[in-house]
Amino acid sequence: MNTWIAVPTYWTHPTTSPGPETTVFDHPTPLDEDGTLVRTLESFVGLNGEFQVIVVAAAAHASLGDAVHQKVRSLIAPLARRLSLVLASPANLDAINGRLPEPILALNSYGNIRNVQLAVPLAAGADVVVGIDDDELVQDADFLAKVERFIGRKFRGVTVAGMAGPYYDRAGNYQLPDGDALASEPNIFLKKNHFMNEALKRVMEPPCPEGLVRSNVAFGGNMCMSRDTIAAACHDPYIPRGEDYDYVLNAAMAGATFFFQPAMAILHLPPDSTGPQAADKPSKLIADIRRFIYMQEKVRRHRRDFPAEALDLARFKPYPAPYLDPEVDLHAAAVEAIRRKYPHLVGELSPKKLADDAVATARVKAAEFFNYRVKWRKATAALADDAGAPTVVDSFRVA
Repeated sequence: MNTWIAVPTYWTHPTTSPGPETTVFDHPTPLDEDGTLVRTLESFVGLNGEFQVIVVAAAAHASLGDAVHQKVRSLIAPLARRLSLVLASPANLDAINGRLPEPILALNSYGNIRNVQLAVPLAAGADVVVGIDDDELVQDADFLAKVERFIGRKFRGVTVAGMAGPYYDRAGNYQLPDGDALASEPNIFLKKNHFMNEALKRVMEPPCPEGLVRSNVAFGGNMCMSRDTIAAACHDPYIPRGEDYDYVLNAAMAGATFFFQPAMAILHLPPDSTGPQAADKPSKLIADIRRFIYMQEKVRRHRRDFPAEALDLARFKPYPAPYLDPEVDLHAAAVEAIRRKYPHLVGELSPKKLADDAVATARVKAAEFFNYRVKWRKATAALADDAGAPTVVDSFRVA
């Protein structure tokens, strides 16, 4: 099996020379620091089996593209003797875009970055792409064997189109620490961590003798997709955050089924900025409001415009199904959530206007997504048929 591991990495201005950011990432590494990328890549050295690694470097501002390319290349070059490494960045992305019917690949959103980490390996003939984030460690030497055992194969008569595994923190926990305390929370946005924990319990706590369970639970830093799934389903360039669960939704719209493998585990060591306390940031709540209003609109539009593509929302219980139901009034819930959680901000921003804007944006972007999906399928077909595409990918290699 031609297996690729894809690692996105996010960079911003040096701490000594801060500047504007046109793309807001959760925890970009300043260019005058080294971050955690090398630690992640070093954890791959002990993996059994043959594989290749693509590092996808993104810049928080367009002016930093060349500097980010040089920084990341200098960090990973010493590992090229032990790993087969490819680097995609703002400095060389045009080489792949030039092979497409139109240049749709970009590095200015989480969804776009995830699409690059799928498209480039696809061009090189990948059978499966495994996404691992740059703040994680893969400690199980047989991790890839667990991926290759199931991905793209039949399980109980259903093709394993994609698969995910759990994150563990330093203490060995896989659940969000505040989730259970939110069981009685009436507001759907403020209750999110409870829904997520309930979804995790369903896939982690019952015995899993066959090693696999059908589930929509997915973490972008520990999920894999087969070649056929990549060709049919793209990440959404317009999703504000949560592009992992959204990808499972997009895949389901294309008839692809995801599974969860509890034994396919990694260690997640995020910076403090993305720890549990980060959930209390207004920016996270606002992004979730925009995200779920958008996903709900995508479901609504999909039902209307693509009736032949059956989509069973029951498969997405207990999360994110509550947000996908077209009958749920997310607008009202968003206004209430902001007023309750951050009353001190109400004087600075209008919760109603924010929710109104989210609804209006969702209607526009949902239409754009389904147009992008058509372009994605044309792009992946072009890469699959392009005998010269692997040569272009080889030009990205880090020696």
